[in-house]
Amino acid sequence: MNITTKTDLENLILNQIEENLGLDYKSAESLGKSVGKKKELSKDVSAFANSNGGIIIYGIKEFDETDKRHLPEKIDPVNRNEYSKEWLEQVINSNISPRIDGIKITSISLNETSDVAYLVDIPKSNTAHQSSDFRYYKRFNFESVAMHDYEVKDVMNRNKTPTIELIFELEKFTYEVKPPIGQISFPINRDIEPKKNYSTTNSLNIIGENIGGVFANYVNSFIEVPVSILREKEYEYRDTFLKNGIEYKKLFCDNTIREIKDTENYGLFTTHKYWPSRYDPILPETRLRFEEIKLKKDYVFGNEEIFWETYADNSAKRKGSIIMSEIKVIEKRQAE
Repeated sequence: MNITTKTDLENLILNQIEENLGLDYKSAESLGKSVGKKKELSKDVSAFANSNGGIIIYGIKEFDETDKRHLPEKIDPVNRNEYSKEWLEQVINSNISPRIDGIKITSISLNETSDVAYLVDIPKSNTAHQSSDFRYYKRFNFESVAMHDYEVKDVMNRNKTPTIELIFELEKFTYEVKPPIGQISFPINRDIEPKKNYSTTNSLNIIGENIGGVFANYVNSFIEVPVSILREKEYEYRDTFLKNGIEYKKLFCDNTIREIKDTENYGLFTTHKYWPSRYDPILPETRLRFEEIKLKKDYVFGNEEIFWETYADNSAKRKGSIIMSEIKVIEKRQAE
């Protein structure tokens, strides 16, 4: 994300670019010389370093309305004379332990006076950083939240062990539904275009990303998905269990692949012979799709929660959950 001018900031607002795991907006009042303000600043900056890095912009205010949370409302200038770039840098360095190497602070002038916005570009770190309240934080659901002990250890071991982060993508494919040949009807008025019917298939892609410092040989992941959103025929043989009063099924995926050894044709049928399954190592900073989970067609997803846990080599178990409405959606359509 290349942000260097006032126009770039205005485009974020014009295009309603939402906050995400790598972008955070802060109003001018987020900066302050009280202990509480400095503590909050150190919490937010350290959370990015402990996660995958990102950008904090001091000088853009979010909407107050609940339904517009995380969306930029307007530029909210910071007074350079009261809060200088050097002051901001000093607060960050003196309130986070150990110091974060590689932080870049860019001052963006908003007019000919002392009004500015500060862009703080925070790199992903190879160790865990503690805030001034003696806690460790990470980015989660666009916020800074306290880390569990195993998460702190994972960050500290980034250069020693693989760390697999699960990424979820909802793929929606819309296609035209053709009626059976015997049911095709033609309009009396040939000038009227026949009405087309469409349907949408939904698939949940499970992708593993190695954010650690060494490659992962063996990865096993377990995904708990509500029965209500699964395509029934695909998973009817899986055991069902109750969690928080809701029916779930546990699905397994890993980083194994099976390559085709030979192909044989028998008239209308084709069969494949495969080599034995093998694990496909995941290199640092690379991704591998583990699984495609088939979900219900023509379904509107909401607050359904998916739980997951994953294991990689000798790393500690990682676990978490995500709400369906928060998952990135990839729209695809059938070619006309």
